[in-house]
Amino acid sequence: MKKLVKRDESTGVETWCHFDSDGGFTFETVQNVDSIIKNNKAEANEYRAGSMIGNTQNHRQKVADIPVSVYYEVLERLGNPKDNPVEWRRWLNDYDNRFFRTGGGTI
Repeated sequence: MKKLVKRDESTGVETWCHFDSDGGFTFETVQNVDSIIKNNKAEANEYRAGSMIGNTQNHRQKVADIPVSVYYEVLERLGNPKDNPVEWRRWLNDYDNRFFRTGGGTI
């Protein structure tokens, strides 16, 4: 048997509790990421290399949009991005995670 524990309408994250026959339970977090992936592809298609050159007011550039459930899973494994930037760069540059990227090149 499973029961919905929490639903966040803004992020689309649902937390479910699965009850085992032996009295145990497991929590599962589910999120539909189709809209995030679609938006990331659109932003990646709009990316132009060198677009920040000469613009002294644009100091930051968005490189990825990671779904909440995936972010916390990777955060648990790799730690905080500011404390472990090498592994986070490696994770973002990994071919399997390309759908989270919003720009071209490598980080």
